[in-house]
Amino acid sequence: VVSTQSTGIIKPSAEMTVIQPTVIFMAFMISMIACKSLQDVDCLAGTVDDSLLQIARVHKSILTAQNSAVEQQIADLRAEFESKISALETDNNRQDKTLALYEERLQALEKNNTVLQDEISYLKQELNRTGHILQDVFKDTKHALERLTRGINSVNSTLSDKAKGLTATLRAVEVDLGSVESEVDLLKKESVRAGADGKIDQAVLPGSYADFSLEDIAWGSLHSAAAAACRGSVPSGGAGRWGNVVVPVMVGASCDHTCNVWNSPNQYVCDAAVTLMGYVKHANNAEHVGLYYNYGCAATQDTNSDTELKRSDEQSLERPSYVTYCCCRYPL
Repeated sequence: VVSTQSTGIIKPSAEMTVIQPTVIFMAFMISMIACKSLQDVDCLAGTVDDSLLQIARVHKSILTAQNSAVEQQIADLRAEFESKISALETDNNRQDKTLALYEERLQALEKNNTVLQDEISYLKQELNRTGHILQDVFKDTKHALERLTRGINSVNSTLSDKAKGLTATLRAVEVDLGSVESEVDLLKKESVRAGADGKIDQAVLPGSYADFSLEDIAWGSLHSAAAAACRGSVPSGGAGRWGNVVVPVMVGASCDHTCNVWNSPNQYVCDAAVTLMGYVKHANNAEHVGLYYNYGCAATQDTNSDTELKRSDEQSLERPSYVTYCCCRYPL
């Protein structure tokens, strides 16, 4: 058995130092036991010789084993050292590559630094040139501002003079405006003008225009047309005891019923029923200008819109369907 220190030198261990005397002593004791009597000198001498021979053989075996162990440890240490040397060489190669890479980067940085220095030098030159240009511009701007200030002062003086003249003119215009407003107020009182809806108030229209609307005239025209239609439709030609009348048919009734009750207790009779409608405005593209129909005195007007009694004033100017009028005569 051997031990090693950090230096790698092999030294005998404490166990190897103790084992050799122990083995010798044990061999001697065995020899003495083998002899029957300690006084048998021949036996004892032969036994001691055999024991020493065996001890030599054992010692040789121990040394052989120790040499084998030492050689194995040397081989292990050699392998360990070779592994460490290989790792160190690999690490050294890696560091060499890293160092080469750093050298390349350093060269690139030095090159970039040179370029940056050139650019900085160029920028300094440009800044100096720009500074001179700005100084010139500042001088020119200052001179231009001075000229502009003088011009503005001149314009202000001119405008002040004109403002005084305009003030006097404005006062004269205000006087004239007051006179015009008085005249306008007088014209408003004496003249006709349209309202907010763009129409003239009917009450201020001259003559009969103030009494009748355009819708009234349209309904009057329709009444006249109905009277003329009755005059041409009745068998009697318009004769009778009293004046014949034209009456709008009552809602939901016939002309027979309308003529009979419209002037109760006087009971008129129906000679004819005229249904018609005329449209305002000029005709275009050969469109029809009116409608007429003959329902007869006995027909009931079921449609509420077929009588003037269900129409508004404004509908006389629209284009609704026709309306029915009754031709009523007082019998003899």
